[in-house]
Amino acid sequence: MKIGIFGGTFDPPHLSHMLACHYVLETSGLDKILVIPCYQHPFEKPAAPFEDRIEMCRLAMRQLHPRVEISPVEAEMGKVSYTIDTVRELRRRHPDASFELIIGSDVLKETAKWKEFELLKTLVSLRILPRLCEETVPDLANPEKFFLPDISSSMVREKLKRGEHVDQHLSRSVIDYIHRKGLYKR
Repeated sequence: MKIGIFGGTFDPPHLSHMLACHYVLETSGLDKILVIPCYQHPFEKPAAPFEDRIEMCRLAMRQLHPRVEISPVEAEMGKVSYTIDTVRELRRRHPDASFELIIGSDVLKETAKWKEFELLKTLVSLRILPRLCEETVPDLANPEKFFLPDISSSMVREKLKRGEHVDQHLSRSVIDYIHRKGLYKR
């Protein structure tokens, strides 16, 4: 079995996260993708409660189920969430599987801070998804090149705090959940 690992804070999960999963499933040989919300961020990044983030991931990805599963593996491990440790645990749980780590191109600049990133690259293959953001200039000579939309969770949280609409950034079910739970208010 070939399994994709798509980890992140998912605070909240947005349409680019959903599109990334759909794109990878349709263009790779992966059997499934595990979406893994970070339990305890290694850089002490503040986030909504884990239970809310995992539920929002379930809501956002439900159209892609069963090929996309939401995994609580990092909460089950119960410690700071380092990708290398998560990969080791997944390899222990699925000894016959091969793994591919899915990351956005914007995350590449952070990998120097990751625990044992060089070793990680020997345990999983990497799939880098290009993000269309300020640092990226689209190649107009190659218009079929794929880019994820420039949506970030931090931008979505700021819009929500200001009371702005986020209909073009989040699924309706995630928006309803956020309002029902009172998340990301001023």
